[in-house]
Amino acid sequence: MSIGGFFDWIHKRFFFCLILSYLSAALFPQIGLFLRSISFFQLDFLGIKEHVSFPLLQLFILLFNGGLGVKFIELKEQLSKPFPLILGVTLNFVLPLSLIALYWWLSSPWHNPQERSNLYAGIVLIIAMPIAGSTVAWVQNSNANLSLCLGMVILSTLLSPVLTPVIFHMSRYISGESLDSMLGSLGSQIDSRSLLLDIVIPSSLGMLARLLVGDSLYKKSLPLIKPFNEINLLILIYSNATTSLPNAIRRPDADFFLLIVFVTFLICLLRFVSGLWIGKLFGFEEPIQRTLTYSLGMNNNGMGLVLANMAYGNQPAVILPVILYNLFQQILAAFFYSLWTKKERLRD
Repeated sequence: MSIGGFFDWIHKRFFFCLILSYLSAALFPQIGLFLRSISFFQLDFLGIKEHVSFPLLQLFILLFNGGLGVKFIELKEQLSKPFPLILGVTLNFVLPLSLIALYWWLSSPWHNPQERSNLYAGIVLIIAMPIAGSTVAWVQNSNANLSLCLGMVILSTLLSPVLTPVIFHMSRYISGESLDSMLGSLGSQIDSRSLLLDIVIPSSLGMLARLLVGDSLYKKSLPLIKPFNEINLLILIYSNATTSLPNAIRRPDADFFLLIVFVTFLICLLRFVSGLWIGKLFGFEEPIQRTLTYSLGMNNNGMGLVLANMAYGNQPAVILPVILYNLFQQILAAFFYSLWTKKERLRD
């Protein structure tokens, strides 16, 4: 099989490849753990000392490629008509809070209050995170509105040092209990400078590179960028899952595990579908509908896992929802991606 044929095989069977990545992470985590242990050098920027690891480099490439796909004229148009951007970021804050309030109300009959609270804490950690950087790759490969997506990722990231503590505070108000003293202090551990380094700068460098290389050279490189993004995304998903998935599925409590799966998947599904519905409700064009679908459904759960391990390292019941949401958001993203890819093939 040629390289082009291999890329085409992955593109047409991406959903299958995604499931295979998670199965491989659960059963064969050694390679993923090795990839995560690779550190190229230490970067000292704006007083931040950060090891440039293999996963961080992968995220940099995804965001750089995303920035590369943005025309400055499109970005200018986006800023001149900012309603979809403001609407998307606002809904990414309001909608999840409504869903966790609904969960807390409907879950009151659950027989184990501690399990109910643990699941609630895990969901709060999910919704408190900014929009995932990997959203950019899904949007780019789905021919959606890349400038809107980058704007939402960057704006939600820049606002996260403010919005994350607000979400933690609101979650305590909704539940009427403190849950854990750690929850209140987690917001202060969001380092805005690290977010700037890891999210904003690679996207900006990609946009600058697009300005320098021009449209014609970018279009010539696009047939390589999309399959590279797909493979890079699969490897990143696999390596991220190897840190927690094997331990999470080792000794699950059957009924509680089913509750976590059901609630986490339902919240993830509602967020994806709401993005599509809201896009149609406001009469947005299909590329914007697709962008809202991805952006409202996907959170930066890598950051969520870091914070979860800080606060609840000895409570897998709190960490498991974060892991499962990451799984479900990638599965649903792949589902919509496959759906739209098939639709475009039928058009052609």
